[in-house]
Amino acid sequence: MELIIFVIIMVAVLVLPLKLAAAMLGAKNTGVFYCLFALLLALIIQRIVGGMLPGVSDSAGVLMTIPLAAIAYMLVLGTGFLKAILIALLQGVITFFAMLLFAGMFVNI
Repeated sequence: MELIIFVIIMVAVLVLPLKLAAAMLGAKNTGVFYCLFALLLALIIQRIVGGMLPGVSDSAGVLMTIPLAAIAYMLVLGTGFLKAILIALLQGVITFFAMLLFAGMFVNI
């Protein structure tokens, strides 16, 4: 039972920021399953490219993940590349502040 709850929480933490960012910026497909598939496709693309380029530094890796995630978001969410980059950046900001909020809630317990 704990595993199911953990999976639901992780999906919510990962998918909801993407769904919010896509809805804010006007993507065509903003459903939960579209966003989940976009995240999975972004992960696959990033792993393939990361496997082809060994020895990439952390800062260069972060700079590479934004356009790679944007390609996946562009394909799945039905938006342009520049808007997909904005969705990826906004998703990162929303996720960062959500993690700060959750961490603050657990500190007060």
